[in-house]
Amino acid sequence: MHVKNLFGLAVTALILISVGLPTQARIKCWTNNEGVRECGEAVPPEYSQKKHQELNERGMVIKEKERAKTEEELREEARQAAIEEEKRRQQEEQAKQDRILLFTYSSISDIELARDDQLAAIKANIKVTEKRNDKIREDLDKRIADAAAAERAGKEPNDALLKDIESLKRQIRNNDEYIEKRREEIQEITEEYAAKIKRFRELKGES
Repeated sequence: MHVKNLFGLAVTALILISVGLPTQARIKCWTNNEGVRECGEAVPPEYSQKKHQELNERGMVIKEKERAKTEEELREEARQAAIEEEKRRQQEEQAKQDRILLFTYSSISDIELARDDQLAAIKANIKVTEKRNDKIREDLDKRIADAAAAERAGKEPNDALLKDIESLKRQIRNNDEYIEKRREEIQEITEEYAAKIKRFRELKGES
């Protein structure tokens, strides 16, 4: 047994004798603010949140209580726990998506076919909208020409004609915005399926 441990046991025995505790009693030891080890029947309130030990009648440590964590330590512990929980959630979500991927497709060709079907539908929709815009522009050009003719004749274009012109311009703007969103969707779908193909190859061990 180390000399330090022998000394500790001797000190504890002397404390037991000096405080007059029964031999079966358990004592508690702590370190005070001056760094001095103290023992007694109960831990003083000012040291109750600090690290302390409980000893049996032979001076052997039978229980040890760690000091209470600081608010900063508790916040950091909670932060780390949140990080781990988010990591676990992401892993579970990835495993779920992997199962869906393998269940939905049997080959890369299946994935490419699904991608091409979606892209073809969107491109067809864009084409229809572009044709609609071409027709609207024709109508707009005619009404603008009518308004210009009225002005050349020294007349004010009537309100109905001016409202038609504004309405047609608004329809063209809306259709242009719709087309732009569909083109963005094409890019998103292309990237999404590229990621699916990459992950499928990883899961299947393909290069």
